[in-house]
Amino acid sequence: MWRRAVCLIARRPFSSEPEIPTLYSFLQPSVFALKRSNKEPLNPLPKPQESTSKGLSQDHKTTLESTLESSLISQNIDEAWKSFKTLTNSSSFPSKSLTNSLINHLSSLNDTHNLKRAFATVVYLIEKNPELLEYESVMTVLNSMKNGNTAAPVIALVKCMFKNRFFLPFKLWGGVLVHISRKSGSFIAYLSIFNETCRIAIDEKLDFLKPDLIACNAALEGCCCEIETVTEADRVVEMMSVLGIRPDEFSFSYLGYLYALKGLEGKISELEALIGKFGLSSKNVFLSKLVSGYLKSGNLDFVSATILRSVKEGNEQGACFTEEIYGEVVKGYLEKGSTKVLANLIVEAQKLEPSSVIVERTIGFGIINACVSNGLLDKAHSIVDEMNAQGACVGLGVYASILKAYCREQRTAEAAQLVAEISNSGLQLDVDSYDAVIEASMACQDFQSAFSLFRDMREARIPDLKASYLTIMTGLTESHRPELMAAFLDEVVGDPRIEIGTHDWNSIIHAFCKAGRLEDARRTLRRMIFLQFEPNEQTYLSLINGYVAAEKYFSVLMLWNEVKRKVSIEGEKKIKLDNNLVDAFLYALVKGGFFDAVMQVVEKSQEMKIFIDKWRYKQAFMETHKKLKVSKLRRRNFRKMEALIAFKNWAGKFKDLSASLEQVSSSMSHFTIFWQVSVLLLLVHSIQANHAIPSIIPINGTCHDTCGSVPIKFPFGSGFGCGHPHFARYIRCSSGVLQFTTGTGIYTVSSIDYSSNTILVTDPLMSTCSSMQNSGSFILDRESPFSITTDNVFVLLGCSTTSPVFDKRQDLCDTGSGSNICRGLYSCNAITGIGLVPSAPISTCCVYEPPIPLGSGYGLDLPKLQCSSYSSVIGFGGDEGNPMKWQYGIPLQFNGSYYTESCKNCEDSGGSCGFSGFNQSFACICKNGMNTTINCYGRGYAWSGTWRRRIQRKLCLGGFLIVWMTLFI
Repeated sequence: MWRRAVCLIARRPFSSEPEIPTLYSFLQPSVFALKRSNKEPLNPLPKPQESTSKGLSQDHKTTLESTLESSLISQNIDEAWKSFKTLTNSSSFPSKSLTNSLINHLSSLNDTHNLKRAFATVVYLIEKNPELLEYESVMTVLNSMKNGNTAAPVIALVKCMFKNRFFLPFKLWGGVLVHISRKSGSFIAYLSIFNETCRIAIDEKLDFLKPDLIACNAALEGCCCEIETVTEADRVVEMMSVLGIRPDEFSFSYLGYLYALKGLEGKISELEALIGKFGLSSKNVFLSKLVSGYLKSGNLDFVSATILRSVKEGNEQGACFTEEIYGEVVKGYLEKGSTKVLANLIVEAQKLEPSSVIVERTIGFGIINACVSNGLLDKAHSIVDEMNAQGACVGLGVYASILKAYCREQRTAEAAQLVAEISNSGLQLDVDSYDAVIEASMACQDFQSAFSLFRDMREARIPDLKASYLTIMTGLTESHRPELMAAFLDEVVGDPRIEIGTHDWNSIIHAFCKAGRLEDARRTLRRMIFLQFEPNEQTYLSLINGYVAAEKYFSVLMLWNEVKRKVSIEGEKKIKLDNNLVDAFLYALVKGGFFDAVMQVVEKSQEMKIFIDKWRYKQAFMETHKKLKVSKLRRRNFRKMEALIAFKNWAGKFKDLSASLEQVSSSMSHFTIFWQVSVLLLLVHSIQANHAIPSIIPINGTCHDTCGSVPIKFPFGSGFGCGHPHFARYIRCSSGVLQFTTGTGIYTVSSIDYSSNTILVTDPLMSTCSSMQNSGSFILDRESPFSITTDNVFVLLGCSTTSPVFDKRQDLCDTGSGSNICRGLYSCNAITGIGLVPSAPISTCCVYEPPIPLGSGYGLDLPKLQCSSYSSVIGFGGDEGNPMKWQYGIPLQFNGSYYTESCKNCEDSGGSCGFSGFNQSFACICKNGMNTTINCYGRGYAWSGTWRRRIQRKLCLGGFLIVWMTLFI
């Protein structure tokens, strides 16, 4: 094929007649007023009279050239163009340098009008006076037209050069022609110029006009990929052979595409043999073009064979195909509904790929990534499902692209589930993949997925957890979810790979205080100290600001007492007062009226040489205590009066209050003595009265038979001393609300069924369809007389895929009717409260029904179960499909064997069964508040007269002792 041959191309004689229309057809209107002339002899000699009439004088010509030059210097292009036209209309030309300078200026202006002028000037000079043109000027015009993406003028200019035998070296203009032809798709026009160039170079032996390899490949590309004719392609190959141009891998790839398209397998074999003979080591481009050709012809079997062959013949770097080729493969297979064939192709490729190949170079990644890039994410997942159905091992490269797509589309629940599938299949994601999915989950506030992924990272023993930890904590802070921050921090606090500091706990405390959840903030502080994280200045500053905002100044006083001990005992080792902390304490304590503590803060500040702005606290005092009545304060608390006087002396005078304080200060000592004497007299009188009047000290007050709307019967009681002592620590009535207490919290008892010995408990943090949030644990104490009944239907929500409830060996979750319950709760809009989206996959839900009653010590430990929340369904309200109508609560069964004959006798006498406060012995509490050990029939006292006299004697002795200490110490 590559022998030298004579190219038999039809020769076209050059014509000296003008062919104006085709050359200037794109110029409308034409810059030059070219008109058709009558046929005249070649090169007619002008008549002397005409030459004289049309010619310019030398002075006029010199003037025009000077104007042209000065206009170019001053960038006055229109004036320069006018001068040039005047010269050329009179058959005169400027100097060579001036002419080329004009062309370069016109080409450099980057506007269509002046580019047309430059083109017309070059064409005119080629036809009239080519000696004036420099190669560089022609190249400048060609490059400007290439940049302007105007293919027609470039082709017209090259044709004009050939027509007028103005031959430039091919290397100067060939690249421009190839580029503009490929970009505009003008392969037919390009092939015409290519053939003409080859003919002239061969016939006239002009080596400088011979096309290079790039130009030949462009011609081959046009014949094979655009025109798709074997004849024209063979002609180009023959031409390359005659010109002595050695083909490269692109030359063979274009021919391979054409032969694959036409089904010429013999030709393809010849090409492969020639590739080896020419010493081309890489077949990547050739195989890619073969795949494209087979795809266009619809021969999918050859496509699969070629892809697998490329994997087998490839090196450890993986496959050689580009994203464009993978896109064509996916499109070709899916158009014929060959999802199963694509899955088989990936499976077979994975068997041939070396283990050292990077993920992005695998066939599976390429195909799945092409699906994702073309918006076929569901098709990509279908391919993976097909591979799993076949029992094939799905490589990490197959999953990686889907995982990235889920992150981009913020489908984080599916992403977390996919990560779980990857982990369960034995594959290991890198830390960057985990970080990307967690970041996407936090961006769309899918906190549950982020927590689940972080647990997977910890269980996978990934060493670097810092980035993901910071991403979660930052996202929770920005989303104002301190309760999730606290739960997350409590879960990871023991992991040595995570550096947790006081600042992390401070962030949680600050968020709680900012939200007004002060009890949660205080609880976090206690947890922080328990885990041996020492609070610092910022910790107390956040708490003070929260207490001040809620006007809980007494809590600030308690906080100061705590800080005072730390500062005085530990000095600068753990906490140090600074200006901000002192300012916060002083402002809060002044607002609360705790002037004794104010002066303690002042004293500490003076010891540590901290500057205090007194004006701020004077202003706070006047805002809060402006109407303070000194006389009333004097009668009520003398110590506070002393502290107030000290505060006045330190801060300065307070107008009207100052005089009152001075007057009170002068009488303080006398009044103090009077107060002490009065207390002594009252105490003595009280002791004497106790001796003179016989009285009874009741053990308990009256026991009530209801608490709010809930009836109270034995073994329960409305308060301490009522009911059975074993139940008193768990059930009590508080402000009309019957409460049930365990080690995990305080819950409301909504009803009691004494016939079945059952109470119904409501957990305020338990999730329902109308309200969902992260729940706490619910665990019965080991000594509790209660047990969890078989009527309980517990629903665990937002569980990790690694939760022990999903252990297949245990079979804890109800996958039958329980699926309907999960599906119902996951359809609630409130599901967003635990970081999930409505109608999320129910794979993170578990329904558990106890097969037998669970006694004391049992319950739901959510951190150990790795679940976010729980619910307990006790009824469906007649509509199992509408979770808004379901009844929620926790039924607990209590032991009813405590009812004795003594209690029955007590109740028959109108009393309530209770117990003694000393030895918890049985007591019958009567309606008048009197207690007896048997019943209420005419008896109302629990203690004997002997015991009563002992108590009175002890009280008298204690009174005399207090008097003696007051008088003599």
